[in-house]
Amino acid sequence: MIRQLFGTDGIRGRAGEFPLDEATLIKLGQVIGSLAAAAGSKPGHGARIVLGRDTRQSGAMIEKHLASGMARKAEVFSVGVIPTPGLAYLTRDLGFHFGIMISASHNPFSDNGIKIFNGRGEKISAGLEKKISARLAAARKTPPGKPAIGRIDGYAGYMDFLLANGRELKCGKARISIDCANGAASSIAPALFRCLGMDPLPSHHHPDGRNINVGCGSINPQALQRVVLDKKADLGMSFDGDADRVIFADHEGKILTGDHALYVMAEYLRRCEPQFNGRVVGTVMANLGLEKALADAGIEFQRTDVGDSRVYRRMKRIGSILGGEPSGHIILRHRQTTGDGLLAALFFMKALDFFGWSAGDVRRRLCLFPQQTVNIPIRRKKNLARWQALAQAEKEFAVRHGRQARLLIRYSGTEPLVRVMMEARDAGVIKNRLPFFTALIQNEIGA
Repeated sequence: MIRQLFGTDGIRGRAGEFPLDEATLIKLGQVIGSLAAAAGSKPGHGARIVLGRDTRQSGAMIEKHLASGMARKAEVFSVGVIPTPGLAYLTRDLGFHFGIMISASHNPFSDNGIKIFNGRGEKISAGLEKKISARLAAARKTPPGKPAIGRIDGYAGYMDFLLANGRELKCGKARISIDCANGAASSIAPALFRCLGMDPLPSHHHPDGRNINVGCGSINPQALQRVVLDKKADLGMSFDGDADRVIFADHEGKILTGDHALYVMAEYLRRCEPQFNGRVVGTVMANLGLEKALADAGIEFQRTDVGDSRVYRRMKRIGSILGGEPSGHIILRHRQTTGDGLLAALFFMKALDFFGWSAGDVRRRLCLFPQQTVNIPIRRKKNLARWQALAQAEKEFAVRHGRQARLLIRYSGTEPLVRVMMEARDAGVIKNRLPFFTALIQNEIGA
């Protein structure tokens, strides 16, 4: 039986090891190529698949192995380095059957991954993930095809899309600090804001294949804080390795998360977008303060499990056009089909323009509950639902603190970690109770 293939955001692993070893990648390419061929084609076109990647040094080799498997069943094209949302946009705009993004997002350079988009530019369904996993498990080793990869210019099309969504901005020569994480945003983000008439101040925009996310990017916000203060920027923004998420900093270097972005965008869309139906989708990680603030504004907030693909599916189901995660995945479904850090940055700034606010005003208006997350490396997994001591402690916590506090314990979908998140109106609750849960898990299954 094949090992776990898909996690919360596609396939993820260490480059060169299962499932990102050469043999598995070739077979995976054969499976995806066959699915594309079986899906039918538009008049005049056979099955067509487009590949993109972030700046990791392993990306080109993974692309080559996948293309070797796909070559017998489909035409394969590459756009080279591009943000994940750019690849999603091009997949639907240019009529490809699948788009394959080679990226491990915020992970270190030694990791890589594969995100698969359908012809509508949406991340594939859980059902299709299972189908691919089953076919891969049954696939026989066959000679790969010759990886003849066509080249297309995806940069211009995606840039035009972004510019069209930013043309209403009236920020003048605003000084915008942009941390590109030495990733896929390194070229396009500074160019975008320069084209919109602003003064971009890029940092960490010289990728070398190994420095992606190293001491920078959205998972290292202290880097953005330093640059904003050093450069006296009006606003800071920090992307992750594949630019599908973004966080912000105000002119004082104070960080604003995806919760802040959802809050101000919801208020903006409520007033300016006829398609907004008063519903916003977040995850179980979203702060209770956001839920309360949206409720006070008459906006319904629904939660899903972690993962922007899960957020997107709930959004489609209830007709929502806005959703996202505290990590900075923001989905504007009337414009995009996945989290898009660059598009989210434009809408964040449009909202600030509309209200005449600064990023600091957003931070002060949204009163978030104190929240802390601890990541615990583990040596093995244990069924959390059947762990009696943990379940009893969680029950006691809920009874004692009610709606004034929240505890969430879950396994990471991309790394061997348990994430323990606790938030409470009273920060003292976190200080007193979080160490207990951390120690309980560490002692039982910690690495």
